[in-house]
Amino acid sequence: MPTTKDSTATCSEASTTCSNVFRVEKVDGNCCTCRVLADNPDTTSLNPYIATNSFFTISLDCICAIRCLTDTFVECV
Repeated sequence: MPTTKDSTATCSEASTTCSNVFRVEKVDGNCCTCRVLADNPDTTSLNPYIATNSFFTISLDCICAIRCLTDTFVECV
């Protein structure tokens, strides 16, 4: 998912930063809203991800597999 709120951005564009790491923000019935997390550009930080203002909602019927990460602190969440 793009790490920007620009609705026209796609991950196939070389100029768009994308991520495949998400944080579940809300579960509502059969849907969940996720926040896109980005790699932390501060390489000296102990926190591997930073929060973005990019969100998406997905039907849980569309999820076939997930991989949970170990607990980690995410700045600005």
